[in-house]
Amino acid sequence: MKELLLDPLILPLILGMGLIYLAIAFNYLGTYLKYAIIYEKFCLGLFLITISGATGATISPLTKLHPRVLSNLAVTPPTIIAQVVIYGIAILLLIPLLRYTLKDFVGIFGILITRNPFLYLFLLLILLSASWSNNFVLTLKASFAILETTTFAIYTGKRFTWQELYPLLLWIHCILVFLAFFYGFVKPSVGVSDGAWVGISGHKNQFCFLMALSASLWFIQSLYNPKQRLFCVLIFLMALFALNQGGSGAGKVTVFCLISLWFYLGFVKTLPIQWAVTSVILFMILSIALTILVTENLEFIVVDTLNKDLTLTGRTDFWPLIIDKINGRPILGYGIDGFWQPWEGANNPAADIIVQKTQFSPPHSHNGFMDLALDLGYLGLSFFIAAFIASIVKAVIYLSKAPMPYGGLPILLLTYTLVTNLTETGLLGVTSIFFWYIALTTRVSIDISQQT
Repeated sequence: MKELLLDPLILPLILGMGLIYLAIAFNYLGTYLKYAIIYEKFCLGLFLITISGATGATISPLTKLHPRVLSNLAVTPPTIIAQVVIYGIAILLLIPLLRYTLKDFVGIFGILITRNPFLYLFLLLILLSASWSNNFVLTLKASFAILETTTFAIYTGKRFTWQELYPLLLWIHCILVFLAFFYGFVKPSVGVSDGAWVGISGHKNQFCFLMALSASLWFIQSLYNPKQRLFCVLIFLMALFALNQGGSGAGKVTVFCLISLWFYLGFVKTLPIQWAVTSVILFMILSIALTILVTENLEFIVVDTLNKDLTLTGRTDFWPLIIDKINGRPILGYGIDGFWQPWEGANNPAADIIVQKTQFSPPHSHNGFMDLALDLGYLGLSFFIAAFIASIVKAVIYLSKAPMPYGGLPILLLTYTLVTNLTETGLLGVTSIFFWYIALTTRVSIDISQQT
């Protein structure tokens, strides 16, 4: 088939037909903007499924569409060219719509700078981190992929209101739930790893986090949509079943925290802003404590009762080693993707991060905040934490003024971002976690600026 497509006689014909169909589609979407809007949401949904979780989708062809392909050392030039062409065509078809949606886009950056300056300082470090990385080219490519995703996220936050983002979130996670069942039962060779469901994710923990958010979103929807409550409850139960099949204790804690948070927000909404912010931060601290408590209890059950090693990868063994590495380059870190480089062999900065019990060499820190500090040092971590706290304050202000369920979504996503990065990574990178953090920060900044 490949030889046929590259045939000198066939290839021009295929390209010609492609250009004709492209011109027809461009004209059609330019004439009927309502279909252009549907196409725009389809593209956004496909992109978010592609980068879902911290691992991204692991099924073809979504693996070829993931922006991290640009920074993959093993990727071939045809794959890069194909991705650039696909994204280029997708954007080209949206030009008739972008003429309207990109209006005042520059002004959004001004709003973000004034409302959350630490976020811009954080993004600036990402842009400049190649200059102090041990691998200039790799870090430059990885930084570009992150900033590309950041641009899409800012556009999404600017383009859609919470009334539009909420249904988009629901249906993306509905699709993820159905895909989990398909690959769990129909194609277990893809969707099951070591007896645990992973769906289209690369690891069971990331899969369970996605199912936890899916269950929470559809549970919330069941509270506000009585006409479709039966369907909402069905998706909620399916997500819980998939979560259980994934076997992640942290995922179960996450869904408990998110649903508890939602009922707690009804109380927070009645408080003055200062007390509301304090209450939300207190809840997040309690969520962290609960995660640690459950992990410790789980360790007692598995280790003492079943005589097994819970840590498997030995997080508690290699976290002190990682902190020592951070302290080795404390201010700016190693640059984006500049630390975990197993292909470098003995020159890998993480070469001596090994679990002594099992000789396991971890691929990342299993903690998003530690990975961020490795990439951008304590300075980058400080900027992010300051920006995150600023986002919490804005989310609480938005909660006090907006009706539910839309008013509570920013805080829900911020809590999800925090809890899921305690024992796994995904805080910084081309991930749906980072995408939604940037998008929600953009959206609440705009909402607050319009309300004041």
